[in-house]
Amino acid sequence: MPTMAWTWIILSLVLLAYILVQWKSKTKKRKLPPGPRGFPIFGNLHMLGEFPHQDLHQLAQKHGPIMHLRLGMVPTIVVSSPQAAKLFLKTHDLVFASRPPTEAAKHISYEQKSLVFAPYGSYWRNIRKMCTLELLSNLKINSFKSMRKEELYLLIKFIQEAAHEHVAVDLSAKVSSLSADMTCRLVFGKKYMEKEFDERGFKSVIQEGMQLFATPNLGDYIPYVAPLDLQGLTQRMKAVSKIFDAFLEKTIDEHVQSKDENKTKDFVDVMLGFMGSEESEYRIERPNIKAIILLPNDMLPTELDMTEEFGLTTPRAKHLLAIPTYRLHK
Repeated sequence: MPTMAWTWIILSLVLLAYILVQWKSKTKKRKLPPGPRGFPIFGNLHMLGEFPHQDLHQLAQKHGPIMHLRLGMVPTIVVSSPQAAKLFLKTHDLVFASRPPTEAAKHISYEQKSLVFAPYGSYWRNIRKMCTLELLSNLKINSFKSMRKEELYLLIKFIQEAAHEHVAVDLSAKVSSLSADMTCRLVFGKKYMEKEFDERGFKSVIQEGMQLFATPNLGDYIPYVAPLDLQGLTQRMKAVSKIFDAFLEKTIDEHVQSKDENKTKDFVDVMLGFMGSEESEYRIERPNIKAIILLPNDMLPTELDMTEEFGLTTPRAKHLLAIPTYRLHK
C-alpha cells in the first residue's frame, strides 16, 4: 500500500511539473516547424516503433522535410532532405554541433568530458587538437611503424600455423583483434589480456558499454523519471563505469610509476604531460585524461553497426571464416 501511494505521489508531481513547463513555454511562444501532435509528457515517442527511420520517413511525407517532434519532453527537429540537411549541417552547423546530455554520457564518459560527447567550445577544440597531433599525426603514426609490423607479423604467423593444421580462421575476429591490439599499444603502450580488464573480459565489457550508450533511456526523454531508473540502465551504467575507471586508474598509475625514459611515448604519456596545465578556462586533470582515452574508435565492438540516431544497433553479417592454404608460385 505505501508503495502504491508513493507511485501516485510521484506521478502527480511529474504531471504538475509538466503543466508548469507547458505554461511557462506558452508565455514565450516559439515558432517551430510543422509536426504531429503528441501526448502530454510522452510527446511523440509512441509514433516510433521497431524501425524509427521508416516511421520518420512516413511522418516526413506528411509534415515536410523539416519537422518538429517531441521525444518525451525533448524538442527534436528531424531533417529529411538534402537541401535541409545542408542548411543544418553546413550553414548552421555550429548551432547544432553539441550532443545533448544523456545519462550514459554522464556516467560512462565522465560528465561529457570525452571528445565524442563534450559540448562544442574551447575545451572540445583543444582536446580534438591534442588527439589529432598526438594520436593521429603522420609523425606519431610513423613512430609506431615497427609496432605495426610486429603485430602484422604475429597475425601472418598465426594464419601460417592454421594453414599447416588446416584449421578454419575467423578473419573478421582476427582483423578486429589486430586493430584493437595496435590501438592498445598506441594509446596504452602495451597490449592487455582479456582478463586483465575484468573477469568478464575486455570485449564483453566494451560491448556492454556501447550497448548502454545505444539503448534508448526513458530518463533522457522524461528527466523527471530519471531518478527512478525504471529500465535499470543507470545501475548498469554505474557498474560498467566502475570497471572502466578501475582499469584506467591502473593504466595511468603504471605510466606515472614507469622509469623507462627510452620508450616511445604513447598517448597516455602525452596526456599526462598536459595534466595540471591550464588551457583557457579549464584544467586537464585525471577525469579528463580518462574520458579522452576511453574507447578509441578502433576499439568499438565490430559485431555491431552503431547508428547515432535513436541508438539503433544492427548485427553485422556472419563473420568470414576461411581455411588458409599454401600456394606454390612458380
